[in-house]
Amino acid sequence: MFHEETVLQYTKEKLLANECNKKRFIELLKKALQKANICVQQAVEDADLTIVNTAISVAPQYDYGPVVGEDIDLLVLLTALASTHMVVISHQHCLAKVKTNLLVYFLKHEELLNRAATFLNPQATTEQVTEAGENVLVALYGGDPATQNLDELRYHSFVKAAAKTKFNLARLPPNTDVAQLHAMRSYHQLQIWLGNEKDSLKWGWMHNPSGLFPKKSEKDPAPESLLQCISCTRKKGCTNACGRRKAGQHCSLLCKHCIG
Repeated sequence: MFHEETVLQYTKEKLLANECNKKRFIELLKKALQKANICVQQAVEDADLTIVNTAISVAPQYDYGPVVGEDIDLLVLLTALASTHMVVISHQHCLAKVKTNLLVYFLKHEELLNRAATFLNPQATTEQVTEAGENVLVALYGGDPATQNLDELRYHSFVKAAAKTKFNLARLPPNTDVAQLHAMRSYHQLQIWLGNEKDSLKWGWMHNPSGLFPKKSEKDPAPESLLQCISCTRKKGCTNACGRRKAGQHCSLLCKHCIG
């Protein structure tokens, strides 16, 4: 366990990849800031929401209040939750490209906005949310929600990709089970942002010793016979370059170095 005087011999990414290290670092940072007479609030669940709500609550005390962060969700939350007399200005010239592209795409397709409106309904059922989420994902991956479900689109996308010399399995649409869990967590996140408390355990989350953790899909990404054909020939152990790891699978007997 590291402490205040510890000199790190590795990168911060490796340090924070360990949940115990991350908790310890947060505790040390919190104590150091409080010792310097800096007010500290530790988020229980959603840090972005805590940051924005705190900024809005103290805003009347100052002429202006900067909110510092790298996540575009901060700007989205400020725009949605700040009162009409507050002016929100983004000083970040390079916002998250993927998310901003998605916003533009939604604005150009009214039917997608209508489907996504389900996520704003605090009384929506899990069935309504998962159906809306799947329809949106089918459209985003270039399919037609009226004639295709996500599993069909995933299969056709795989057939097209397999004809190429190289392709990345991670670019395939998710299967229905994964998409439903993602839709449920997205709905839960949005409702929390809107101030509507929802039971996280009913919306795609589960408890583990470190807190809430995304519930894993119970459905395999492909038939078992096909998954067993994926392997790697690395001689120094299976790293992130391993084909099975890229596919989100554990090593198999076919992996040359570790043999499963």
